[in-house]
Amino acid sequence: MSRNLCLIGMPGVGKTRVAEVLGRRLGRRIADTDTEIARWTGRSIPELFDDHGEAGFRRLERDVVEELATYHDLVVSLGGGAVLRDDNVAALLLTGVLVHLDAPVEVLVDRLQGGQRRPLLDGDLRGRLTATHAERDARYRAVADVTVDATAEASAVAEDVLQWALAQGDVLTPSEHEQVMT
Repeated sequence: MSRNLCLIGMPGVGKTRVAEVLGRRLGRRIADTDTEIARWTGRSIPELFDDHGEAGFRRLERDVVEELATYHDLVVSLGGGAVLRDDNVAALLLTGVLVHLDAPVEVLVDRLQGGQRRPLLDGDLRGRLTATHAERDARYRAVADVTVDATAEASAVAEDVLQWALAQGDVLTPSEHEQVMT
């Protein structure tokens, strides 16, 4: 049994893409909290924000995080605000490690322009990202086991995560160690 690799960070940093690469490389199941919330409720994230506000969404997110934290051998892509709650962090650390993917605001803006609607970033995208980054960056760094530069392509970022995990000794299974080494 291995520890879950839980990817945290700002919207647009590439958590979902990096999770997909890690999942394929390690043969692990992937869980995306936003996808799980939408699956559980049958509603999109923007619809949930519109109908229940951020507080209602965060309660649903808490339920999903609590459920995912009971599993092992996952790669989890977390919504950008999931680790703002201490109870989410505590639950995730029971079975996993927190990997903070980091990129400058300019990179995030480039990645998110013209993409899907993100309720907390409606309006002035650059301004909202700058403010959100200023609010969250210290928290991400404080709760993370490691911070990884996520400005490169997802495959390169995933490789950096794997090299860190390999060095930890208790994050990967023995067979995953062999896969990473080859």
